Amino acid sequence: MSTIRFFGIICFSATMYAQFSSGLGTRVSGELRSHGDAGSGDFFVELYDNSTHALIERVPVSQGEFELNNVPSGSFSVRVVTEPGGPPLVEEFREFASGSQPLVLELPKSSAAKPISGLVSLRQLEHPIDKKAIKEAYEAQQYERAKDFPKAIAKLEKAIQIAPQFRDAHLNLGVQYARVGRTADARAEFQKALDIGPPAAQIYADLALTSLAVREFREAETFARKALELDPANSSAQRVLKYASKH
Repeated sequence: MSTIRFFGIICFSATMYAQFSSGLGTRVSGELRSHGDAGSGDFFVELYDNSTHALIERVPVSQGEFELNNVPSGSFSVRVVTEPGGPPLVEEFREFASGSQPLVLELPKSSAAKPISGLVSLRQLEHPIDKKAIKEAYEAQQYERAKDFPKAIAKLEKAIQIAPQFRDAHLNLGVQYARVGRTADARAEFQKALDIGPPAAQIYADLALTSLAVREFREAETFARKALELDPANSSAQRVLKYASKH
């Protein structure tokens, strides 16, 4: 498993993409506790929005501690994974508000050896992501938070040069391209992410939205339907389908 999604799934132009959290949130510190040797190795904590299933933030665990820097108020799924984007070892549903208490997560025994099953493509297993590429993607996240989108784009482009099969770098680069009005380039990046696999409803929804933005209505409708086959509740795909089917 070697995927990494530092920017959550995908949201620019108000409601278009659900991968970025909007606005400033609260900072939540946390502790990861383990039993025996279950805590050995690298871990990441991921925060997902329960209503949109969008990834809000991902942070590494260092010496059993982590810190989420931008947590909006609301209901979220908190996951612990051994590789960014990997299947969760732990998943808990939490409510966050201003002044939230520190978060304590406990790893079950032997969880590191037997993670909960999840979707990982053969290509991901055969092409682990170079750590240099992951570093570039992480730095891109910092530029994105500072609203320096050109530098975020440059970092993601470099990450992809290092690791062409870095699916989440393609996804996040698509987001950044869309933010600066490069819609056709954004659509191309989402398509590359889809080609790398595995298929995902939100990627189809992203393709539907960018196709709609360049007035490719039939393609937008096709992608929206594919997204809804995988996730009937995907609101972005629902909106695109409703609009595209009328044109």
